[in-house]
Order: sequence, then structure tokens, then C-alpha cells
Amino acid sequence: MTNSALQSLVDASGIKAMQGGVLFGLNLLIIIVIFFHRLLRQQKEYIIVVGRAFCDALRGFAMIITGLGRIFMVKYGSGFVYVSRWECYLKPWNILFDFSDPLGAYVLVMVSLDRLFAVSLPLRYFSLTTDYAWKMNGALFFFVLSNVAVGAVLSYTMPNSHVPLFPSYCYYSEHSDHPAYQQYIVLCRIVPPTISVILYAFVLIRLRQHYSRMTGVSEQQQAQQMKKLGQITITLGIACFVTLTVHVIPVLYQYAFVPYLGAPAWASMYSDVYLLNNMEPLMNIFIYLIRQKDLRAAFILVLRCKQLKPAVQNVARHTGSEPPRHSQQRNVIAVQSVQ
Repeated sequence: MTNSALQSLVDASGIKAMQGGVLFGLNLLIIIVIFFHRLLRQQKEYIIVVGRAFCDALRGFAMIITGLGRIFMVKYGSGFVYVSRWECYLKPWNILFDFSDPLGAYVLVMVSLDRLFAVSLPLRYFSLTTDYAWKMNGALFFFVLSNVAVGAVLSYTMPNSHVPLFPSYCYYSEHSDHPAYQQYIVLCRIVPPTISVILYAFVLIRLRQHYSRMTGVSEQQQAQQMKKLGQITITLGIACFVTLTVHVIPVLYQYAFVPYLGAPAWASMYSDVYLLNNMEPLMNIFIYLIRQKDLRAAFILVLRCKQLKPAVQNVARHTGSEPPRHSQQRNVIAVQSVQ
């Protein structure tokens, strides 16, 4: 390897570590904000958001140790010692990528299914607790862990898997995974995100059909719940549109249009698609903070080490000579910060 190529490897590793640091830090902050405030961690929608943020934070952490690990190995001379495919698989960053890549794809489907359930059967959805969301996250994590176990077995039993063939800085998947599992990772980057976008189209259709104002006094609580459901569903819908534009379309172009349809390619196509894919979770953070007022307020209060607390504003009927307009008391629940 020439000196210029060596420096390019070090520079690329440093950029990857910095990108991972931003990705890890912002998503970890979202997780902390939700867990710090009791009002947020008691909402199943935000537990689903935690699952997605955890996945993105895990990928960011994998990028950090990838970049720093490669720089360390190259600088101290161990990066070009040849190792086997199985030894590459056991590199911490490759294990984390093998888990976070399919997890990041399937969590998009989980979010779309959750929203489809919420807008199709809202009353049933309102009756559920956060246990539902935790079980959804847990089931997905165990499913992806089983995929990682299969990938490990395939890599270990592959012919020549213990023969030194690759430099020890070990590129992800190419140097560590079985070819069949490499194809599975590619499919994970294409199929689940595409399915999630298609499902969300049905979510928006159902939301338009079911989201209407409830004017009856006895239905005041349900009206507030439906308004909140519509708010977060649209927020996640915007995030889904971002997934379509910066993830699904670029990946389809790279892995389908170029090799099978003869679409034009360019020298930096791989790095450009990679950069776009990493922009998706960062854009989601800003979408959450801009769209969700309670999350935005909680984010600010965390910096001041204060909690969000509920305030109940009672709108009672007047007791005068005129007959009361309402026979019931309306409780409007609002969220405010404690100064």
C-alpha cells in the first residue's frame, strides 16, 4: 500500500469515527431524554422511538470503534497482519454491524406495523400499556440475534474460514461474513425499508379515514388521544418519507438499477450512498424535536435537570341562575415544565 493510499485509509477511518460519534451522541441523548422524564417513558409510542434510537446509537458506536480501531492498527503496524475470515468476524465492529444493520432495517417495519395497528384499532391501542411496546422491541431484538447466530455459524463453517486471507483492519461483511449472509445483509437494506414505506401509505389512508373530531363532552378524552395519535403518526410518517428519499431510493439504485438495469454509476457512488444512509437517523432526531412539543420541552429540561410534570386544568360548570351548559366536568390534560 502506497503512502497516499495509507493516508486515505486513515482519513476515511477518522471521518467514519466522527460520523459515528455524532450518530451515537444524538440518539443516546434522545434515549436519555425519554427515560429521564416519567411522562415520556410511560407512553408506548416513545418506547417504540427508543427502540429505533437504540438501533441507530448502536450503529454509531460501531462506526466509532471501527474508525478508531483501524487508525490504531495502521499507526502501530498491526493493520496489515493477515488474519482469517473468522478472526475478522470476531472484530467488535463487525459483530456490532452484523446486529445493527438488520436491526435498523426491521425496526422500520416494526414502526409501520405499530402505526397501522394504532390507526386501525385506536380504542384497542389506547388500552395497551408500555408493556406492549417493550415486547415489540424485545421480540425484534431476539429475532435479529438469531440472524446473527446463523451468520456466525456460516462464517465459522465456511471453507478456508481459518486461513489468513485478509488484513487485520477487516472490512465489514466482505472480509467477515459468508457470501450468502452478505447477500442477506444487502436484501435487508432494500426489502424491509421498502415494505415499511408501503405499509405507511396504508397508515396514512387509515388515519385520514378515522381521524375526526369528537365533539361530545363524554368523548373529550378520546378526542385528545386521537389528536395525539395523529400528531405522532404524522411525525413518524415524515421520518418514513426521509427513509424513502435518503435510504430506499439510493440503495435500490446502487444494488438494483446499476447492476441489473445498466443505470450509470460513478466513482464515488458507494461513499455517496453510504453518506445518505447515515443522514437518515440524524434527520430523524430533528424531525422528532421539531414536531413533538413534549419531546422538545423534555430535551430542554434535561439540560436543566428538571422533570416534565402534568398540570390538570379543570373547566367546571358555573353555578348561577342560568341552567348549566354542560352536565359533566371537562379535564384538559396539558404538559408544562416546572419553573
